[in-house]
Amino acid sequence: MLNKSNTISAIHHSGRQAVMAVTGGGSLAISDLLTVPGASAFLLEASVPYASNALTQWLGRKPENYCARETALAMAAVAFQKGRLLGGETKNLIGVGCTASLVGNRPKLGDHRVWIATQTVNCTEVLEYQLGKGLRDRLQEERLVADLLLDQIAAVCSVRWTEPQVGQDACVFPDDARPEDLFRRESSSAEPTLVMLWNGLRSWFWSMPPVDGSATTWAKFDAASVRPSSRGLLSGAFNPLHDGHRELARVAERHINGPVAFEMSIVNVDKPPLDYLTIAARRRQFIDRPLVLTTAPTFVEKSRLFPNTTFIVGIDTAERIVQPNYYHGSEANMLKGMDEIRTNGCRFLVAGRIDDGRFQTLANTPQPSSTRDLFSEIPEREFRRDISSTELRRTAAT
Repeated sequence: MLNKSNTISAIHHSGRQAVMAVTGGGSLAISDLLTVPGASAFLLEASVPYASNALTQWLGRKPENYCARETALAMAAVAFQKGRLLGGETKNLIGVGCTASLVGNRPKLGDHRVWIATQTVNCTEVLEYQLGKGLRDRLQEERLVADLLLDQIAAVCSVRWTEPQVGQDACVFPDDARPEDLFRRESSSAEPTLVMLWNGLRSWFWSMPPVDGSATTWAKFDAASVRPSSRGLLSGAFNPLHDGHRELARVAERHINGPVAFEMSIVNVDKPPLDYLTIAARRRQFIDRPLVLTTAPTFVEKSRLFPNTTFIVGIDTAERIVQPNYYHGSEANMLKGMDEIRTNGCRFLVAGRIDDGRFQTLANTPQPSSTRDLFSEIPEREFRRDISSTELRRTAAT
């Protein structure tokens, strides 16, 4: 068995480089890494965004839940991108995110748990460890989380912490593991075309629906170069894809007299980049229509990739499209962007939605007169689905 110091030294000399973000617990792992000589070869940056505002700043947006799978994944994705900015070599980078809810000065209603995520150039991994409540004090829980974090880092660096027992998970359980503890791990390794997209080496590729309608075989029908004949694109995060999206696509096809496909950007203006696990989960939803994955977070960029296309959007998105703050606070830049969309032969078909008990339409949405020609509307009588993706996620979580 390698002792902890030797394992950490092996991590330092693995040739990998990491950016770490830790909140709620696990910061002892940072101390462990720094107290062994050679840390500068491995650790580019370690951050502890402990306050809620600090974590919001790290992610670029407020998370729906602070200790959650999605938050750890987003932290790791942001960490990987920060590693690039710090000069790390992409193929050797590791983004690490850890968010924990541990013993505090008041009893917690929820579970004591930790989510640890790692992001590399071609793989996303996340593990959840639920700690049996009332079995450990704060320092014991902190030590356990730090050991889990170091073990995950060692695994990504191909450093063996200890010889695994027969039938044991690839993750080595800490010495303080208890029967009441629960453990789960997920991993997604991306195919080469998605790796190229995620790392900025291409701008789009089509994820084609499986021919047999089975979500289990979708990956076999990916196409990097084919462009399905689509006159319209319905863009969104699709978290989740729901009946409202499907119905809107069908209604839009009647309006534009042509087929509509879905588009999802893996990078966003005001959100962390999507990780491979999240991308895979969302792709699996599309079993009856093509989905194009892009690195185009704005509609100006989308219009460059897909000229002569009608973009189907909701009224809230239509409002954002003409807000100057999405163009570095400049109305001139916004109007220039709208001119480019127009030059590229693109326009917008807008669906209304309920807001504060009132159905909002283009008629009661502020629009500069110089951009109104780019927008047309689907009448309420043809499409109205009062479905909230946020509410669907909350319902699914309960």
